[in-house]
Order: sequence, then C-alpha cells, then structure tokens
Amino acid sequence: MGDDIYVHFASHGNYAAATLHNCELITGKLSDFKIVSFEDPMGVEDVVKAYQDICEQVPKDESIMIITDIFNGTPANAALIFKQKYRFVRIFAGLSLSLILTLATGTEITDALKQNRSFLKEIDANDPIEEVIISNKNKESNKNSKGKFYVRIDSRLIHGQVATMWAHELNLDRIMVVDDGIVKDNIQKLALRTARPAGVHLSILTSAGAAERIKKNLYADQRVLVLVKDPLMLKNLINFGVNFSEINVGNLSMTAEAKQVFKSVALTSEDEKIFRDFNSRGIKIFHQMVPSDSREDLIKRI
Repeated sequence: MGDDIYVHFASHGNYAAATLHNCELITGKLSDFKIVSFEDPMGVEDVVKAYQDICEQVPKDESIMIITDIFNGTPANAALIFKQKYRFVRIFAGLSLSLILTLATGTEITDALKQNRSFLKEIDANDPIEEVIISNKNKESNKNSKGKFYVRIDSRLIHGQVATMWAHELNLDRIMVVDDGIVKDNIQKLALRTARPAGVHLSILTSAGAAERIKKNLYADQRVLVLVKDPLMLKNLINFGVNFSEINVGNLSMTAEAKQVFKSVALTSEDEKIFRDFNSRGIKIFHQMVPSDSREDLIKRI
C-alpha cells in the first residue's frame, strides 16, 4: 500500500475490529490501519469526532480513505459529514476480509479497489441525487385519497436500520425528515440525501412546512415515514394541527440530563413531559428498534 494514503475502517459494533483481527491471523500484527466502532449510545456527532481524532494524527493534506461496512449506515453518513471539512477524503462502503487482506499484503490502493470492486461502492455526497417533487398528476388523480403516515423518533435519522429494514418493512414511498435546524444545514442535508434508500423519495422540511403539506394532502396514496430526532419536532407538528395515532421511539441518545429507559432510548424530563402529553391525547407511544422486535409500551417505563 502506498505511504501517502491513510486507511481507516469503520463499522457498526466490532465488525471492523474483528475483520482486521481475522486478517492479522494470516498476516501478523498490522499497525497501519485505524478502527472506528459505532456502538450505542453513540450518535452521528460522536462518529464524526472519532474520525477527526484519528485524522489529527495524519500529516496535513495527505490522502485519507474511510472504508465502512455498509452504504446508508451511520459510519458512512458520519464520514460524509466529516468529508466536508477534510477534502482529501474518499469514502467507500463494503468492508471485507478480502479487501483488508489485499491492502495488508502490499497491493496499491487503486489495484486493491479494482480487485474488490464487485462489492465495494464509493460514496460521494456530491453525487447527483434525485429530487422528487409531487407531480400535478399525482395530486389530481388522488386528491380524495389519504397518505399513510408512520412516525419514528430516531436521533440518527436515516441510517442502516431505517434505510434497509424499516424502508422494506413499511414499503415506503417517502421519508420525511422534519427538523427546523437541518433545513438550514447544507452538510447534513447532503448526508441525508446520500443516505436515502434507492427508490424512496426524500423530503427535508421544517415542522411548519411539513404540517402545511400534510394538511394539504400532498402525499395522497403515499406511504410516508415521518422521521424526527426528538419529540419536540412532533410536538410542533401536533401544535400545527397534524394528528398521529402512534409514535415509534426507536432511538434517543444518552445525554447528561437523560435517564435510560431502553437500551437505545434515554429521556430527559422534558421528553417525558412531552410523551405524557401525547399519551393524554390518545397517541400510542411504543419502542421498537427493528421490525422483528416486539413493541414495548414506553409510557409504562416512565
């Protein structure tokens, strides 16, 4: 491998570390590669910081390569955000023992990528992303129909579980990210657009904008996942006149003020207050990380 390229492996859990370890059973100890492991209760910002901490050890303006386990996952999404500040970064999804072994045995990076290109995909936030506007034809032909809305709170927004498992389980037509701050943040919008699963439209809206569009029935006959980072955005939507029958609290990261109620859910006192208000309105609130998990009543935990 060339001396002017620094390679980092990133994955959910210990997959990257374990894969590197398996490679070392063949090659012996390797010290050239750095590992980033994404574990609960880490968020996207924590993974970005992990990349930053590692790359501070790299000489300025040297090339950096981040190879993640899967496209759409939090390690990949965080790498895209990280890349906005470090322009000498290339990002790939498709980490494997074969690829690490190819690199570890001295193959130049360009040749290693060619040898493993059947399962390796380069990710670039500047790739053209389909921007889908609801067509007039759709609005006219379905004006008397209603869209089907699912609601999920997930501090990581679009990541592996949402982009693969939930998108498939719910047969989604659209993911609607509702966040008053992200609308103004071009870097986060780029990361979300890149993380969007193929064939699923994406809307990134303020709470006021989302409420206006939902009430105008602009998503007739569509299956829409309303995705927010915290319950406050849902409170805003409800105050703007949008009604939901149930809310899936999938992931809320741990903070200093929060207490853990499920493995992946930590609530502040303000979160609890909002959820109690939702419950008093007859909204069912449950925790379900992935579709194969059973639903668990969140109100009973608080």
